[in-house]
Amino acid sequence: MPNPSEVATIEVNGVQFDDWESVWVQHRWTEGYPIFRFTCAERDPLPQFWEKRQFEPGSMVRIYLGGLLAVVGMILVRQVAYDARTHGVMLQGVGRTWCAQRASILGKNNFDGMSFEQVARSVLAPTGVKLVPVGKLNPLPFVRLQNEPGETIWNFLERIARPRGIVLGSDHEGNMLAIDYHKGEVVRELIEGQNILRCQCTKSVKDKYSYYWVRGQTAANNQQHGRKASEQEAKAPGSLQCYSPLLTPAEQPVWNEMEVAQRAYNEALWHESTDIEANITVQGWLTADAGLWLAGQDIYVWSPMAMLDMVMKVETATFTQDRSSGTLTTLHLVPPWRLKDQSDLNVGRPGVPQPPGPATSTMNQPPVSPKPAEPPDPAPPTLPDPGGIPQM
Repeated sequence: MPNPSEVATIEVNGVQFDDWESVWVQHRWTEGYPIFRFTCAERDPLPQFWEKRQFEPGSMVRIYLGGLLAVVGMILVRQVAYDARTHGVMLQGVGRTWCAQRASILGKNNFDGMSFEQVARSVLAPTGVKLVPVGKLNPLPFVRLQNEPGETIWNFLERIARPRGIVLGSDHEGNMLAIDYHKGEVVRELIEGQNILRCQCTKSVKDKYSYYWVRGQTAANNQQHGRKASEQEAKAPGSLQCYSPLLTPAEQPVWNEMEVAQRAYNEALWHESTDIEANITVQGWLTADAGLWLAGQDIYVWSPMAMLDMVMKVETATFTQDRSSGTLTTLHLVPPWRLKDQSDLNVGRPGVPQPPGPATSTMNQPPVSPKPAEPPDPAPPTLPDPGGIPQM
């Protein structure tokens, strides 16, 4: 049964309603907005029902789970079904950043000489949505940069974030996130036999490659011309132990070899960090310290059955409640370095039971490339490591 102390409340213009049959709320740290879905069976007499007519599509809402703010957003869809005795209502909605991420850019379209943060704040200004940096953002300016006609804010920012190694996302409070290298703090623990209700863990190499090549070109000038301008390329090593390289064209003109190298290392980081993912379900919405589980948190996970003994980061947090399953939270966890988190990945935290044998695991660290056979392409000039992939 649902936990009576963990009640979901939707508030519109100061009016609150909490008589829900089912609740589904999802925080998505690397997506444009959170989403939610509520259903109820309306049993009030007709006059009282009409007093609640403000719960309509387009209404701005605040959603609370267990008394804690979970989403600032908008109702997109209201569906009604009724018969002689009952009146069912379903509300679907999104976080406040939905409006901003889908909006086309109408104003300034020339962003020459601006950094990613400056560009993002400029295009978000008309929407009222704040940009919240997570970590220190790459300050390298774009020498030449324009948005495409009709391009949405999210598509434009996501496109220019990739060469800078920045991950675009959103939070439950209605802010857009720009995530770069940062150091998280382990705030909670998930321990097999204690607070893990269900766990599904997957380890895979299907998205990995042996090398990651990036090729681009730029306009020639007095300092950079000929092949140096038209045939820019760099590569980063992968961990797949067979010849299977990935070639990525640069999304926009690049201006030096270091910029191409950064793009290659960022592509490698994104693919190489897909080797392990876990979906863990816990009872309730609130943690032992009476806070919500939140996307972006660092969690220590110990589960011998899943071969997990490491720090992981919450990419999505899904809160559900219904009469058949009760009150649950499902966390989608990924390695911290996938989301630019440089937290301590060592295992064996004091006070946590250890599995038999050495407390080490190759899953605790980013992979070290075994360097398969070199591709037949001519190797680019040796470039300094721009810090894209953490090393063991």
